[in-house]
Amino acid sequence: MNIVLRSVTLDDARMLIRWRNDDNVINHCLSRATITEESNREFYKNFIETGKYKQFIVDCIDTDFSVVSYPIATVYLKDIDYTNKRCELCVFTSTDTEWKLENQSEAIHLLVEKAFNEYGMHKVYSYVFYKFPEEVELLKNAGFSAEAILKDEALAADGKYEDIVRLSIINTK
Repeated sequence: MNIVLRSVTLDDARMLIRWRNDDNVINHCLSRATITEESNREFYKNFIETGKYKQFIVDCIDTDFSVVSYPIATVYLKDIDYTNKRCELCVFTSTDTEWKLENQSEAIHLLVEKAFNEYGMHKVYSYVFYKFPEEVELLKNAGFSAEAILKDEALAADGKYEDIVRLSIINTK
């Protein structure tokens, strides 16, 4: 299967809400607040329409019928700092069966390329829970390097603090 990134639209709201509020997804997010149609609409207005976030739907292209594609996840860039040319890369951990390692790696690669080539970023960074080493490895395999382990950085649902790994990749071109 091949994937492409397409800009998110308000029509994607129900799907995004379903993905984001799934327990398997929300446990990978620093903010564990659930989202609603109203909060998603506000988010879209305040962050997507203003360009503060660059959010994309990961569409999987059916190899048997190349004109058919379907959404499997979402990835985005946030906190875009055009002065220092840096931004944060975020990935929704999707429950879709097509959201496998190969597609995850390709989506990260495509998003990093957008950050560097379309938005002129020098550095892209990401935060991952230390307890998810497979996600750290996914980013390392995409060229990211660990910069720091942030101790007791995020409050978990059980009331305990968790460590976060900050990884980054620098545009050397």
